[in-house]
Amino acid sequence: MARYPILALAAAVAVAAAGAIAQPVAAIDDMPLAGRGPAIRSAASMSLMPEATELLRRRVLVQCGLVDARDSLPWYFHFEFGRALLEAGDARGAVVQLTHAVDLNPVPRADKRLYGMWFTDYLPYFQLAEAHAKLDNWPCAAHAMQLSQSTGEAALGRVAPDRVRALQESIERNADAVGACERKDVFDAHFAKAG
Repeated sequence: MARYPILALAAAVAVAAAGAIAQPVAAIDDMPLAGRGPAIRSAASMSLMPEATELLRRRVLVQCGLVDARDSLPWYFHFEFGRALLEAGDARGAVVQLTHAVDLNPVPRADKRLYGMWFTDYLPYFQLAEAHAKLDNWPCAAHAMQLSQSTGEAALGRVAPDRVRALQESIERNADAVGACERKDVFDAHFAKAG
């Protein structure tokens, strides 16, 4: 059971930390998306094909220096995998991975040391809010944004004020959809196994 289980319900997006990644982990156009075609109604219904998810997972394992990891993976793997999934257009997978990162490490911090000499702005609640917003999951987006604001994430890191304002405005425009954020809103057994 997570130390702060409700924190895991908020959403995410890839906040590109300057210099954290030498080159993009994956390009959106290079990743095959499940359901791409006329049946797609919105970006929220897209997810990566299992083969593409596994390829991206392997890239992040290499990036994190965890190629030979056999036991449970550290928070920073889930954080980076979540950011990569979001960047590749898989917001649902990103929510699962970012949620796992928050379960393992709920404290945001600017210039947080991942390992070795690799640092990043660890702003998981704002990123979770962005990911839930991409899924039109407004209750969870609003909850994550509240957590982001209460922890002062915008002041900690390098999130552009216009980006924060745009997300807050989107959440406010959808205030009628805001209710309770529950685990069933974000849990997907297929993606839970990916990490």
